[in-house]
Parts: sequence; C-alpha cells; structure tokens
Amino acid sequence: GGGMGAYGGAMAAYGGGMGANPPPNFSVLSPVVSQTMEQLFLRGTVQRFDIDQKCVDGLKSLPEHLAVEAIQDFSCRDLNQIRNKSAYFMGCINKRKDNMAMPGMGAGGLPALAGLTGSGEAANSPAVREKLESMFATGVMPRETLDYRAWSEFSKLKEAQAMACIDEFVASDQSRIRNKAAYFMGICKKHQQQGFF
Repeated sequence: GGGMGAYGGAMAAYGGGMGANPPPNFSVLSPVVSQTMEQLFLRGTVQRFDIDQKCVDGLKSLPEHLAVEAIQDFSCRDLNQIRNKSAYFMGCINKRKDNMAMPGMGAGGLPALAGLTGSGEAANSPAVREKLESMFATGVMPRETLDYRAWSEFSKLKEAQAMACIDEFVASDQSRIRNKAAYFMGICKKHQQQGFF
C-alpha cells in the first residue's frame, strides 16, 4: 500500500481545507473595484477565501460602477446568516448583469435606464442624466428602484420639469416613502399635468 501516501497528499492539495483554496486574484480588478472589495474585507464579515474566482471574474465583466454597486449590495446583507457567500455574491453580480442585458443598452452608464430612453427631453438630456446619477450616488434612490413605469413617466417630461422632479424627490422626507418608484412616478405625473396648462 505504498500508493496511499501520494493519494492522500494529492487530495489535501486539491482542497483539503478552507486554506487550501488559493484566494482569487483580485489584482485583475480595477483600482476602484478592488478598493471596494478591500473595504468589505476590512469589515470582517467576509474573508478573502469566502469569495471565489468566479465572483472576481463576474465583477471584472461588469462596468466599474456596477461592480461597485454589486459589492455594496452584497455588503449590506447580514452575511452571518448566509452560508454560501460566494454563491450569494454571484447572485448580486448576476442581477447587475441582467440589468446590462436590457435591450438598447447604451453607454450612458445607466444600465437600468439606458435601454428605456424615451422620446422626451428628460430622457435625452445629459444634464438630467447627471442629476439622476448624483441622486443615485447619494443613495436617496438606488438605481434599481427606478423601474420601467417610473422611468417612462419621467422620460416624457421637459428638461426643466425633470430637474424639478428630482429636486422635489430628494427634498422629500425619505423615511415616510414606502414605495420610492411609485412616489417618484407621482411627482413626475404631477409635473406633467402642470406642464400642460
């Protein structure tokens, strides 16, 4: 039975323990994305070996802002309750990929919105888009929240109306809004009606 030792050794090398899996190669990620990952590890809820290479490849395949969003989405969860962190993280990444796969995805950096460009001024105004981006960035309204219906109402607006809508939404008491997309849509409709008088 001289062969057993070699066999056992090979098994151990193949992944006999947590530490046996080489940590994924985070250096392939852009500086911003890898920095966001670092912050996640610093919090201690996730270790490097919890994340597998598939997740890193998934992040790498996303535009930078979406990769960061996926990491933030993942880090907001109660990770102590999640047994397979890699699989869960992969879910967060795939959700962003699905957004990208929407028809007519433009390079506007608004994956959930770019496929829904409307005919109105608001949909095609760089200034409005920039204002939307800053609203997403402050976290007042997460990008995913603005759904198809809300976006289609918003895109019908004139540029000035759209700007006013965003201002009004940002100034609202967020703690009292249960359904942000519906609330945002309501503001859009109100501004539309005002615009037609």
